[in-house]
Amino acid sequence: MRSNVQSGLGAMARACGHAAPFGLVGLLALSACGGAEQAAASPAGEGSSLVGQTAPDVEFSALQRAGTIKLSALHGKVVLLDFWASWCAPCQEELPLLDDMAARLKPKNVEIVGVSIDDNKSDAEHFLTQKSSWSLTLGHDPDQKVANAFKPPKMPTSFVIDRNGVVRQMNAGFERADAKKIEAQLLDLASAD
Repeated sequence: MRSNVQSGLGAMARACGHAAPFGLVGLLALSACGGAEQAAASPAGEGSSLVGQTAPDVEFSALQRAGTIKLSALHGKVVLLDFWASWCAPCQEELPLLDDMAARLKPKNVEIVGVSIDDNKSDAEHFLTQKSSWSLTLGHDPDQKVANAFKPPKMPTSFVIDRNGVVRQMNAGFERADAKKIEAQLLDLASAD
């Protein structure tokens, strides 16, 4: 099974013009990086069996600091859990936009978490040097245990999780116009009683 996952992700990475990372779910092999040539975002979590269900309580290593991040520790906040990789062009465009969004929405009790699926932590850290500091919470999932729990269909994919830990939306792929839609999803949940 691991070799099937590896070869599928390798095809996706090659389609994005980069060396193949190891691991991740087979669903990612169905589509390369989500960009203009593909549907940018799934309406209302289309295609995700997690929408409407409690998010898996995952734990992953923090990037740029020591320790781990546990999703259940964010209970009580609206969370955007975004899967990205340094080799994915749409991810490279999306992450700085999510960071700007994180700074604006943090006072509204919204937490944006970006989880890198890069095999090598150094690849993710090198990408992060483009900014001197980041407002979003950054994690690393080199063995793709978190990704396997959420099964993102393409890179990047984000999951909108309400204050009670229930997945409310899935956004598969990314185009610049999607940033406003994602922010609206987060604000809608943050303003709900």
